[in-house]
Amino acid sequence: MSDAATDPSSLVIVAVANTFALSSVVYVAANISGGHVNPAVTFGMVVCGRISVPSALFYWISQMLASVMACLLLKVTTVAQHFPTYAIANEMTGFGAS
Repeated sequence: MSDAATDPSSLVIVAVANTFALSSVVYVAANISGGHVNPAVTFGMVVCGRISVPSALFYWISQMLASVMACLLLKVTTVAQHFPTYAIANEMTGFGAS
């Protein structure tokens, strides 16, 4: 069995899974917050004047709390499980270029 961290097909599977997860979250949150689940998008909405600053503060606090809760849930549910670590090859970062 090949190493999952260096197998390109498993990296594609991880990327597609993340895409589906994010698009599902945006779809669910579209009616509540306009679909912006990222604090940077919320900041952009404030700068453009689409939402007010108090609403943005509420969204930011909610987004941060949700991320902390998701991290805690992941930590609790994956105790003692082994997951492969995915990494970008050093040659692809530009730092290992010859």
